[in-house]
Amino acid sequence: MTTFSAAAHQNVFLPRGSSAVDAILSISAQEGDASGWSTVALGGSVEVIMVDCSGSMTFPSSKIEAARTATGKAIDRLRDGTWFAIIAGSTQARMIYPEPDPGADGFARPQLAAASTATRAAAKQAVGKLQAGGGTAISTWLGLARQVFETRPGAIRHALLLTDGRNESEEAARLTAELERCLGAFQCDCRGFGTNWDRAELQGISDTLLGTTDIIPNASEMDAEFEAIIQQAMSKRVGSVFISVLTPVGGQVRFFKQVAPEVLDLSALAVWQQPVGPNGRWEVVTKTDSMRPMINLYPTGAWADGEDREYHIGLTVPPQTVGPEYEVRAGRIGVLVDGTMVTQIPVRAAWSDDVEVTTRINPALAHFTGQEDLARSIAEGLAARRAGDYQTATQRLGHAASLAHAAGNRDTTRLLLRVVEIEDPERGTVRLKTDVSKEDEMTLDTRSRRTVRLNRTYD
Repeated sequence: MTTFSAAAHQNVFLPRGSSAVDAILSISAQEGDASGWSTVALGGSVEVIMVDCSGSMTFPSSKIEAARTATGKAIDRLRDGTWFAIIAGSTQARMIYPEPDPGADGFARPQLAAASTATRAAAKQAVGKLQAGGGTAISTWLGLARQVFETRPGAIRHALLLTDGRNESEEAARLTAELERCLGAFQCDCRGFGTNWDRAELQGISDTLLGTTDIIPNASEMDAEFEAIIQQAMSKRVGSVFISVLTPVGGQVRFFKQVAPEVLDLSALAVWQQPVGPNGRWEVVTKTDSMRPMINLYPTGAWADGEDREYHIGLTVPPQTVGPEYEVRAGRIGVLVDGTMVTQIPVRAAWSDDVEVTTRINPALAHFTGQEDLARSIAEGLAARRAGDYQTATQRLGHAASLAHAAGNRDTTRLLLRVVEIEDPERGTVRLKTDVSKEDEMTLDTRSRRTVRLNRTYD
């Protein structure tokens, strides 16, 4: 059984007349006793692997060979009983394994296979025959994956998408439209092979589908990366987890972001709903209906036992009279699992004229605000460097180096050292390197949103 716990880290006191409330929410999933949430999803687990088989995967031929081998390694990592499918993606998507069900009416329908010794061997045999050719139309890959996932409602649904290029064989609007259809249907981790793919494009897919994006610089790293992704997917025990935010009359959510293990803005993915009656039923209402308490639901995907995540929430609340006796709930945060509320905590607000208490900075809030600034500074610095604005690039990347040093984010510091010489990490004094490879730049750009937690008590 899995149990969820939650805690809010904030400074409760606001200056007179202020309305903005910020807090860091720590959410944990732990293996518990029989009173916890069931660790068995209704429909089991489903894994779909989408392999780029466009023409660029043949230059050199080691690309498609590496993809075949890595996909085979990933198949070996599937837990017995896991439902799975392999899709080859080019200008069109096609089922590699299992073969579509022809159906009595003659219309082929995608289907899944249950992982076993026999099906894993058959799938690897089919993958070993993969050939590359054609263009890249990722909307068709996602669309076929969505159809496959629809055959197992109630399951924990995860996809892995590999590509070595850009989505150049279709209009961008097609991908956008398909992503809207896929929203909430499955999670997707994206991996870019080499350096000719578009970081913003892949992160747009993974952000919408609550996954991650990373670079696989060369073929020798693909096996381990695929195995790690599938191993992580197989560890998920609870699906359909939402964070609910109840705001009072006149209050609203300014933003809602995941800040650990990496920065991911979930604000645009909210579903607005209204509680009705004591039995926990839900009624959808419009976002503009601000005269009733509103519950915003933010999807977080599937969770594993022992998993911890942090979120940064920004709320507004109508200012109240000064004094601790006038403390209000700026929001009530809940963890909703398959439609059932499993834990709740308040975000509080009180007003004071005491500057000492209103200017205190909560350690967790300061830390993760800095981590968000770190990711933003790297993105802005690299963009300025590409545009030839070396003064801005130096300033922003220097600021990033200072933030990474202060947070103890050694991984990001190591990535920054591929792009800049750090002369004074505390002051953020850096010099741009002139011989930076595209791989080093893309690696820093792609991994800049990864964060580290505080190594001390938050409050």
